[in-house]
Amino acid sequence: MINMLMGCTFTLVLFAIMRRVNHRWRSPMLNPVLLCIVLTSAALLLSNIDYIDYRNATTPISFFLEIAVVALAVPLYQQLHAIRPYLILISLSSFLGISCATITAFALCQWFAAPEPLMASLMALSVTTPITLIVTDTLSGIPGVAAIMVILIGVLGGVFGLALLTLAGVTQPQAKGVALGVTCHAIGTAAAMEYHPAAGAFASAAMIISAVITASWVPVLFKLLQGIIS
Repeated sequence: MINMLMGCTFTLVLFAIMRRVNHRWRSPMLNPVLLCIVLTSAALLLSNIDYIDYRNATTPISFFLEIAVVALAVPLYQQLHAIRPYLILISLSSFLGISCATITAFALCQWFAAPEPLMASLMALSVTTPITLIVTDTLSGIPGVAAIMVILIGVLGGVFGLALLTLAGVTQPQAKGVALGVTCHAIGTAAAMEYHPAAGAFASAAMIISAVITASWVPVLFKLLQGIIS
């Protein structure tokens, strides 16, 4: 059994240590979120603590984590003068990114003959978890599957996103920020903020716009795709 004090202290101290490790040895594989997920999972398994008990013990962190997402608006405000001329381009990029991600997920599900509840769970994965869960519930998907996939995409984007964009020939921090904000939501935006202030600002803008597009467009697009197949 684990109480709230133990759970919150362990989680916060572990994250602080992993951030120090990341700052000491700069490497995509030393992403603090990724390290904390791995080490926390190992600790729960070794100590035979049920995940539900750990989740209940860290409820305050979950509560403030949702509030902390609002802090991503700070670089957006600071760079608003630079972002304003590109809002239409960011919106178009976000729309295309969300549409491509949804169509790709739908095509893969069709290819592997995935059941419809699983397919519905994979349609909205490029936004923060709360919005993903709402859209997934609207599509009659499985919220647990959607939540796991969103976190996985965010972590993978935070670890490999910047390197992959560089390999693809993307050099502008603003372009990298938009790509991370659209595809990797808050975790990708956090990685963009650490990389460059302009990247963080553009990632914040793209993440916010993508959230609106996902909530309004993905359910419609999913129905359209289903109509085409049937």
